Amino acid sequence: MKKIISITVVLLFASMFAFSQDEIIFNSGERVSAKITEITKNQVKYKKFSNLDGPVVIVNKKDINKIVYQNGEVDMISEGIPELGYNQNVFAYNIFDVVYSQFAFSYEHISKSGKMSFFIPFSIGYGDRDGPKAFHDKGFTGFGISLFPMGQHKASYYLGPVLQVGLGEDYVHNYDPYYGSSNEKYGSFVYGRFMVNNGITFTPVPNLRLNATFGLGLRYYDLPGSYDTGLQSTAYFTFSMGYAF
Repeated sequence: MKKIISITVVLLFASMFAFSQDEIIFNSGERVSAKITEITKNQVKYKKFSNLDGPVVIVNKKDINKIVYQNGEVDMISEGIPELGYNQNVFAYNIFDVVYSQFAFSYEHISKSGKMSFFIPFSIGYGDRDGPKAFHDKGFTGFGISLFPMGQHKASYYLGPVLQVGLGEDYVHNYDPYYGSSNEKYGSFVYGRFMVNNGITFTPVPNLRLNATFGLGLRYYDLPGSYDTGLQSTAYFTFSMGYAF
């Protein structure tokens, strides 16, 4: 009888012990038995239940999925918080643009909602008239907008327009009907380009942003004697790596 009573007391004590603690469940799946001491706008402060006399531990709310309190109440901490915390400013280098004989960069600012961003591309051309473009691109800048229908996640789809203005060079073919001869030389011009971009961003960690972009649109320049002068269709692909801050 005494043995039964002892076991009952132990079980009762263990049950009371179990229900007298809070449990923090992190986004990573980790579970921590704790005693919550304070919850602020951006942080959760607690003591480990195994060491209530120890220091207060402070963690960011964005790292916590939910808290289960000792009375059974559940507080969904991460509800309404984006799947991945993201930085709003990105400075990127277009790795693939070496194919176009260019050093190309961009600055991007993402809205607080994560649904839209604007970006400013700029590039400097080098070398001779090589690569897939019909002319030698000496450099360009512009302005673009990207729309993210599903917001910011580790992998996000975006689309949007971009307008670019640049300097270029192309061969000018001159024909002399009197002598029946022709010659070629470089001619310079200013061009405009309008495209609609489609792409995917991948953000494995908050400070690293990878982009794959495909653009399709029109470009125009006026250079008499050039085979490619006037309004022409154009396509563009690049892969960029950026630092988000």
